[in-house]
Amino acid sequence: MAITKIAAPAVPEPAGEIFSNCLVVGDQIFLSGMTASGPDGKAIGGNSMEAQARAVMGKIRHLIEAAGATMADVLKITVYVTDISRRAEIGVVRNEFFPGNKPCSTMVEVKGLVTPDLLIEIDAVAIRGASRN
Repeated sequence: MAITKIAAPAVPEPAGEIFSNCLVVGDQIFLSGMTASGPDGKAIGGNSMEAQARAVMGKIRHLIEAAGATMADVLKITVYVTDISRRAEIGVVRNEFFPGNKPCSTMVEVKGLVTPDLLIEIDAVAIRGASRN
């Protein structure tokens, strides 16, 4: 089965192409961890967990749609946070991007992410046409 790399203009590929943001195999879609890193390298949303989570989910949506799916096709997310006590802020954003049945999810607190200003990273797995709702 062929592996297809998916790109979305709103989500630049990593410098040096050290990994792929999104790969598709059949109807399965795999996303690398997305952060709120902006074009200038700084965190979109500053120190707001909610704003960073919204930026991350926006990147996920762009890639999922570029792969021919919708957010309703996302079946699993893994959320990495630097402060798990702020999980309620993420919940607000989850409800915006995943109304109805929610995807399976794991949340893990980590010591740090790629730069100190990033508070959250999320990876995702989707299947085109799955539609949780």
